Amino acid sequence: MDAGDPCHRGAARASRTRQRAWHASSSVGRVKNEPFPEHEHEDALEPKHLIRRSDVVLRAGILMLGAGTSGLRVREVMRAVAGTVGIKKIKAQVTYTDIVLTVQRRGIFRTQVAEINAPGVNAHRIAMVKDFAQNLPERATVAEVDAMLDEIERTPRLYPTWLLVLLVALACASVTVLTNGGWREVLAVLPASALGYWLNRSLSRWQLNHLAVVLISAATATGLYLGFTRLLDLGLGGPSPRMAAGLICAAIFLIPGFPLVTAGLDLTRIDLLAGVPRLAYAAMVLLSITIGIWTIATLSGVSPDIVPGLDGSPVAVWAALLVASFFAVFGWAMMFNSPWRAALASGVVAIIGNIPRLLMLQNGVKAHVATFVGCFIMGLLCALAAKLFDMEKIIMTVPTVLVSIPGASALRTLIYFDQADVVQAMQNGVATVLAVIAMVAGLAGARMLTDPEWAFTRSDAPSTWHLVGRLFGRGD
Repeated sequence: MDAGDPCHRGAARASRTRQRAWHASSSVGRVKNEPFPEHEHEDALEPKHLIRRSDVVLRAGILMLGAGTSGLRVREVMRAVAGTVGIKKIKAQVTYTDIVLTVQRRGIFRTQVAEINAPGVNAHRIAMVKDFAQNLPERATVAEVDAMLDEIERTPRLYPTWLLVLLVALACASVTVLTNGGWREVLAVLPASALGYWLNRSLSRWQLNHLAVVLISAATATGLYLGFTRLLDLGLGGPSPRMAAGLICAAIFLIPGFPLVTAGLDLTRIDLLAGVPRLAYAAMVLLSITIGIWTIATLSGVSPDIVPGLDGSPVAVWAALLVASFFAVFGWAMMFNSPWRAALASGVVAIIGNIPRLLMLQNGVKAHVATFVGCFIMGLLCALAAKLFDMEKIIMTVPTVLVSIPGASALRTLIYFDQADVVQAMQNGVATVLAVIAMVAGLAGARMLTDPEWAFTRSDAPSTWHLVGRLFGRGD
């Protein structure tokens, strides 16, 4: 009803009063009888106070997700930021590449979606965002939180490419020793893995298809390894009986360690929305690696046969294995952009945790059983080191357990299938799956003993360290 309409000039005073009140609240600044401008109506409905807060919460989550950590840690960071900017209710669905966030404040809901373009790993960023979330003030403005996130996002990677090329080559050569390769295999793997890693970085910068980059890098690194091996054979007058030990190692830097481990941890918590996509991604990358290596191996006619243990005195052999354990993990940790303190701690944990695994293997214990025990011990030691030295567990755990990756058996599975040897292919395939399950189970068991979020489903779960203190009469 319009108070200026001639048909209503005789309306009661109360009706005119109601109409004036309606115009004052609903149509300020518009001409009488003119339709309400659509953009003004939308602006009036937009909860701008909630939009700014929701944006900064989602931004923190995307920074954490893009660094490669688990869905649980992404949600923890988002909850911390939400509490700081005054949002008490949030719900987040986290997958491997995107986040769907719903927030509520003053009875208003808002849902946003954000995604990352390409999965990646940045251990230093994981540590920075985790530290940022733990040290947020009780209350802060959106601008203040945005400024903190700007600083994190602008932080460059810790190490130059040339240093990473050298460290990755050292790590791959160390894995060659752990797979019973000799000095000739180490010499061939060093330049092959260095050039393969450099190619991988170069192709990734061009933003080519990720799986294609992995396949090309794996094939290139393996082909270079075989080429350097042939040169050594010509120079030394004959082939090496341990050549197969380095066949997978030249491309081992491509193993998707973070997605594989975080997928297992997410699935352990029944976080299927985050765990299944991560596991699918890790499986596709592993398949791309094995196809790349298999292509070169098939064209060259070589076979990744099992290589016998290293020869020499027990002291020398064990010294080589322990040194190799350290440098393999140290190189991987640096490749993941871990701070050097965390990389050193991971290397030391790898030495201690790999000893029982190697001893069990030498005494005929099944590989997946030895892998479970070794990864369980490494998980406990990583939690202890993180507690003592104030470091993030996940950036230590992932590189540490990669010494147990069953790369050779995965490659043998594909090659035996290609040769129609179904029995051998199934045996190696089952061994590969069991080893991966054992890795995840060992880490999950260690997490349940050291992290209340994995051991309990309730939100007020006590700290495991507190429970241990109470067990020994030192708690509250």
